[in-house]
Amino acid sequence: MQILFVADGNLKYCGARYYFTYRRLQNGFIRNGHNVYFLSDTDTARAGNILRSSKLGWRHVNKVFIETCYNFHPDLIVLGQADAIQPESLRKVKSFLPHVKIAQYNVDALFTRHNINMLKKLLSYVDATFVTTAGSILECLSNPGGVVRFIPNPVDKSIDYPRCHERSDQEYDVFWSMRTSKNDADPRVDFPLLLEKSGKVKIDYYGMNGKPELWGADYYQAIENAQMGLNINQTSQTYTKQKSIHTNIGKGDLYLYSSDRIAHYMGSGLLILSTRDNRLEELFKEDREIIFFSSKKELLEKVLYFRNHDAERREIAGRGWEKSHACYNERLVAKYMLETTFDLQLSEEYAWPTETY
Repeated sequence: MQILFVADGNLKYCGARYYFTYRRLQNGFIRNGHNVYFLSDTDTARAGNILRSSKLGWRHVNKVFIETCYNFHPDLIVLGQADAIQPESLRKVKSFLPHVKIAQYNVDALFTRHNINMLKKLLSYVDATFVTTAGSILECLSNPGGVVRFIPNPVDKSIDYPRCHERSDQEYDVFWSMRTSKNDADPRVDFPLLLEKSGKVKIDYYGMNGKPELWGADYYQAIENAQMGLNINQTSQTYTKQKSIHTNIGKGDLYLYSSDRIAHYMGSGLLILSTRDNRLEELFKEDREIIFFSSKKELLEKVLYFRNHDAERREIAGRGWEKSHACYNERLVAKYMLETTFDLQLSEEYAWPTETY
């Protein structure tokens, strides 16, 4: 099958974001035997004007997108948060490729109005919409002409190469990385700071408390040098303190949502320490594949426990690693997206909810 994959290729970062979801899904489609052509909407937009502005280049990238479709004749177009692509461009493509199927996906939380609006913008022209949040909240994206479904954050063995669960010689007990907060009130920083201030835990953190963000190969080298990984997600309450544009979606509406860091960390064999938000125990078995905590005190207690019970740490992390690579890998997620978009019978019993909205 011919697949045109459109997403932000992040060329301006010179490879520092090579592990993002669009790379994983591309790999999945290719490894499933499809011919994939990649178009970076943001980079193409920047190349289309002298100021190198992505917004000023929207007309240019849409022209390139239409011409690429004309030359490539895709059977499937996958739009990965490709905000620059406009509905009129999809209408034109459908006029000369009437049988083409179009899917869009978004891996960010749905409590930002921007994410909801970008998905809604194209609903009339797409056959399927995929997000990393599940449940009834997806009804806000339902439409007569297409389906809406959940997808998990995919792991990819070619990217998530460390096997932290097989080692005991790492320098750090815990790893945590976040994008630099624009507001010191972000409560997530309290958890790694608590571990540090305890004086009992060696924690390697980035993007907070004066330490810069971590990207590229350095990010995975840091993962490889730790035994456990913190998975603490933003909530709508956290986000509204940092951004002016948001919705009123609460924690209860973020069913199964997690940042893609859970795929990076678990796919690399870290023992995941996650807050008890969003019912992630439905994807990973508590105390067998993942560890949950409800408070700072409980987090510290569990970190100290697994630091002193290394064999148990490696055993649980190993089961999480096996589960993520067996059930949530890039090939399975890509196959599921294709089957959904073409309204095919699902080829297997996937490990995540497959309800349609």
